[in-house]
Amino acid sequence: IIAYLLYQNTKRYYSSEMIALSNSTRNTYVVSSVNLLNDLFKQKNYSIAANYLDIDLFKAKDIKSINAFYAIDINRDGLPDYFDYKQKYNPKDTTITRLDNYFVVRLEVYDENVFAQVRNGIKNYIYKNKFIIDNNNERIRQNKILIEKIEGEINRLDSLQKVEYFEIPKMQKANASQMVVLNEKERKLYHDQKLSLERERLRLERDLNINSEPITIVQDFTPLSKAENPYSKYAIKIGLLFALIGFFVSLLWQYRQTIITTYLNLIKNQ
Repeated sequence: IIAYLLYQNTKRYYSSEMIALSNSTRNTYVVSSVNLLNDLFKQKNYSIAANYLDIDLFKAKDIKSINAFYAIDINRDGLPDYFDYKQKYNPKDTTITRLDNYFVVRLEVYDENVFAQVRNGIKNYIYKNKFIIDNNNERIRQNKILIEKIEGEINRLDSLQKVEYFEIPKMQKANASQMVVLNEKERKLYHDQKLSLERERLRLERDLNINSEPITIVQDFTPLSKAENPYSKYAIKIGLLFALIGFFVSLLWQYRQTIITTYLNLIKNQ
């Protein structure tokens, strides 16, 4: 009965997670920024929270909590193996690494329909951070400069390769008395250098096209139909609690005479 009463007097809430990449800065700034936002919901300061997220006040009141957590890598492949929800990361533990780019945002809401709006609100909130935006703009500027430099190097290698493959053989034929020795290893080296530069250029262009914003959403929020606080959760907790209370009360009742006698003897001895 107590479990049912608690269930009826508690609002149902739902949770979902968004996995993202921090492109402009270390994810420390993003995680701490999101967690500071969560303090507003703890204090029920919905008006300021709605302003930060740029969402309707009634939508803000449907949010229970917003928390951000770091990603942990255990095999040093640069990909998250799990997220530090319990915040137990120990920097002295050399077997695991806390990633600087991946992070996860856990959102708990009372209305499943607000997930999409809050997702956009979190992005708006992060993009209001001048430090993050300035770093992202600088990253894009530097990448564009690198792409131009790489393209210039590729063109120079093309010109040098044309000389090696076409101009020098023509000179040899024109002047048979002059021997020009071509280095076959050097020719192959041009191909390797060009491929390496091309891969780097493509990587930078891919980064500009896909990760142009300060954060990239890898996995979006998904509305869930299952509540995080169903009746079974209350029934199990309250049931176990009263089972333990009942067990100890039954022991006290069963050995009440012994307990009373022992207590009286202690008083007499004093």
